[in-house]
Amino acid sequence: MVQFYVLSILVNLLGGFLLAGDVISKKISTFDLCHKILKSETYTLIFAVIAAVAGIFKIISVFEGDLYIIGDLLPAVASLTIAAYFFCKYLLEKKGVLEGTLGSIDLFIEKYKSLIGIACMVIAFMHFLFPRVLFL
Repeated sequence: MVQFYVLSILVNLLGGFLLAGDVISKKISTFDLCHKILKSETYTLIFAVIAAVAGIFKIISVFEGDLYIIGDLLPAVASLTIAAYFFCKYLLEKKGVLEGTLGSIDLFIEKYKSLIGIACMVIAFMHFLFPRVLFL
């Protein structure tokens, strides 16, 4: 469906900007305001849910001529990674400590946050330019 195509591009682009916010805010000073607005618990949870929905529906919904599941694999994985990060961030703000699998996911994503953010933005841009390419 076209709606999830657009939602996936927007989620990956905005999520990439938020993940790579530290690197981008050094270059662009006006980005700090957007980063501060989206830092609240409510917006974090809402964005995580939207990213999860976009990632799941990118796996489920297929355009005519695409391969099932593989057709939009990278945008779906990028959206689900963004959702996992923001869910962990929300739970960390609520609980204070993450344990087990969530803790290891949060540590991994936090370690490579800027790189993952830039990769999500590149995936969104490539998915926008080449919608029918396999894996994009």
